[in-house]
Amino acid sequence: MLHNGFFFGTVYLIAGALLLTYLDKIVEFDQSSGIKLKGFFRRKMGDSSLNRELWSVGTPSGYRASRIAIRLAGVVLVVVGIAELLLTFWGYFH
Repeated sequence: MLHNGFFFGTVYLIAGALLLTYLDKIVEFDQSSGIKLKGFFRRKMGDSSLNRELWSVGTPSGYRASRIAIRLAGVVLVVVGIAELLLTFWGYFH
């Protein structure tokens, strides 16, 4: 049980730290891949109602929304990782 909680807590902590460290690069990749995916679906499906996006890509508001969402995911991963590690070693702290 100790090894399992330690492993997942460490993985969550590292994943969150990497997301927050490379936030700008990840957002740029998200926006560029979103633009390519939007173009691909538009070529394949045309102006179908199934071809709607959740938030705009390639615009300043889309960049800001993507940045907020990825930052939130990074913070949640860091908090969950710290909580998992604290719960794993709870017996050693008392």
